[in-house]
Amino acid sequence: MITIVFAITLICCKKEHTNHDPDPSPPAEHTPKILLKDIIIPNLPSPYYHFEYGPDSMVTKADFASGFNIYNVLYSNGRINEMRNNIIVNHDTIRYFYNNAGNVATIHFISENNELYRHVTFTYSNDHVTKIEWDHKAGNNFLIDRSVSFAYHQDGNLKEMNEHRPAISGSPEINYTIHYDQYDDKINVDDFTLIHDGIHDHFLVLPKLHLMKNNPLKEMLTGDGNNYTAAYTYTYKPDKTPASKTGDVLFTSGSMAGQRFTTGVSYTYY
Repeated sequence: MITIVFAITLICCKKEHTNHDPDPSPPAEHTPKILLKDIIIPNLPSPYYHFEYGPDSMVTKADFASGFNIYNVLYSNGRINEMRNNIIVNHDTIRYFYNNAGNVATIHFISENNELYRHVTFTYSNDHVTKIEWDHKAGNNFLIDRSVSFAYHQDGNLKEMNEHRPAISGSPEINYTIHYDQYDDKINVDDFTLIHDGIHDHFLVLPKLHLMKNNPLKEMLTGDGNNYTAAYTYTYKPDKTPASKTGDVLFTSGSMAGQRFTTGVSYTYY
């Protein structure tokens, strides 16, 4: 979806920082199989996502939008404890807390002044994430500003992602559903991008959270705004990871109804 969201943007324009362990329970086993290096999207800062790894093949650095945010990823007991943004204008700490199953339960966003200003909470069913909520500090309270729920096909691949954003500070309420179908039998490496709100929110490294095992060939968005259908084709490397992804996108309703364009993504690995 990242290519479509930013393609829409481009078209419209033309028209307490300590390394403590928040949860001492034993870590879940983590054995990365694929070392993704870059995700590259034409007309966007390049690389759009970049990762670096330690000798144990675990992410040590994550870069978004060619330096827009650069995170050092810190571990405790074999799993992510904190991500620390390391750019001149932002030194937020992103702190992880886990449930008894070893899944991320809550993430805290903490400013350079040690102020907790945002939570991300995760709900699971049988190790599948079913809901993620984001809130922000408003006075003495925290208000939910984004909620995403998930439904899955029987094979474990994501079937639907339902997004709700309440009306806040003059912004209108937003609701939409993205349906994914016709999966291939290859390896997905970019499902983490589905929940990242681009430049509006921090990027989260989530090694155990997998929304898609394989790659969808069909995508359809319905709801508020511009609705679309997309058909994807891929090229693959010998290890069944994608080398490139091309999307044929047709807007079916909204201000861009009837317009068609092509999206592209390429992937590199270590």
